[in-house]
Amino acid sequence: MSLKRILKLLAAFLTGQGVSIVIQLVVPPLFLHRYAHGMELYGEWIALTAAISYIGTLNYGIQNYANNQMAIHYNRGERQKAQTVQASALRLILIVVVALGLVAVASLFLPLAGWIGVRFVSSREASLTVFYILLQLISGFPFSLLTNSYMVIGQQHRGQNWQNAQRMVAAMGLSVCAWLRMPLSWLALTQAVSMLLFAALVIMELRMRAPFLLPSLRHGTWAEVRAQIKPSSYFMLLALSSFLVWQGPILVIQRVLGPAAVTIFALSRTIFSMSRQVLNVATQAIGQDISCTVGRRDWPGLKRLYDLSEKVILLITPVSTIGTLLACPLLFSLWLHQRSIYNPGICLLMAVVSAIIAIKEHKYQFQWSSNRHEELSKYYFVSNLAMLALSGLLMKSFGVGAFMVCWGLSELGVTLYIVHLNMRLFPPEIHVSARPIFHLFALLAVAFSAAWWPVYRSAQWGLGLIAAETLLAMLLLTAVGYYLFGLDEVYEVIKRRIKRKTASA
Repeated sequence: MSLKRILKLLAAFLTGQGVSIVIQLVVPPLFLHRYAHGMELYGEWIALTAAISYIGTLNYGIQNYANNQMAIHYNRGERQKAQTVQASALRLILIVVVALGLVAVASLFLPLAGWIGVRFVSSREASLTVFYILLQLISGFPFSLLTNSYMVIGQQHRGQNWQNAQRMVAAMGLSVCAWLRMPLSWLALTQAVSMLLFAALVIMELRMRAPFLLPSLRHGTWAEVRAQIKPSSYFMLLALSSFLVWQGPILVIQRVLGPAAVTIFALSRTIFSMSRQVLNVATQAIGQDISCTVGRRDWPGLKRLYDLSEKVILLITPVSTIGTLLACPLLFSLWLHQRSIYNPGICLLMAVVSAIIAIKEHKYQFQWSSNRHEELSKYYFVSNLAMLALSGLLMKSFGVGAFMVCWGLSELGVTLYIVHLNMRLFPPEIHVSARPIFHLFALLAVAFSAAWWPVYRSAQWGLGLIAAETLLAMLLLTAVGYYLFGLDEVYEVIKRRIKRKTASA
């Protein structure tokens, strides 16, 4: 476990999450205040992008499997095998790119507006928007493969910084177009152009810095291409499962309850997604070390990484979840200047689901980065498909709350199953305990019970009182979590590393 490498990647991911937060803070208000029918148009932009964005799962599976496997081979000294995996992945990606190019052209002639149910965008405009988003996805395939390949040499932070820069430029273009009230197709076009530009820039940098990471088709084999299809497909299945739980509800709500309901749901979900970003980056920052440690078969080192990272995640989860829940009226007021969008019931359910997801994503990373994801992908897909089908039936009668309850139960089941799979990841002589998670569940039960009353009353409170209450709750949960989850060990590890670094300097 390299603390320096983890911290570099953590800084890159924090920058990336900062970019995400800026996008989430800036774009919705621009839609709401610059366009006529802004709330409805924003809902339809979400629906249009959601309808096709998960076609990117075709690349999601290929590049994630290939980069993980390259890192594993490279850390075992098998450089030639690493090159074969990457070049074969590029062959597979080129096949997908050709197929998607045909789909992009066909989208110009399909009645997509009617299929998706949009009413504030013309059929031609909807088709152009989808075409440009598909163009962005196609150009993003080689971009993702190359930027994530930095993981192989322990420099994933560089690839992440390229991704951060691309997203920031794309967000600036999107914001300018929204400010000028341009059609949605122009917004989508800016995303495609920025992706093409940065794909070219990354190729230029790799040619100078690490030519080994530039794939050559001659190193690939069709036998390896065939071998990659199955594990890559399971990664795609994981991404498709995420579509069912993140974008699927948007489409169902759009059809059943309308674009205004989509906007309220999406904005409430965005607030909790932003609060979970710190947890996400802490989890993603260890992914590179998981792959390298598995490659070296260093199981004691992997167990130590598992335990120490779990302590950090369990500390932050209740602090960020309860803090965000209590601060929701304040956030809606400052962000959108529309506190009326705040729905206490939806936010309370969203907080419960968010806490479960935070735990799941930490455990999920160990299956993901070790390429031991096949069983999880099947279970996760079936669970999310059943959840979406059931909530779709209940939503018309019981509203968005029905989806939230079904979602929470599904995420809880998936989390417990991943804990079981992680126990099997390690050799029999290394024991992984689930007890800290149950301690977290107990703490969350107490915290949510105490937060119930202020959640429903704070809509009428002043902003200063809400801020004070939120800060007090977060400080109290930090103190309790520090001792409940044993953060002393993490503190000692960091302190020893700092002392060694200072002494060597």
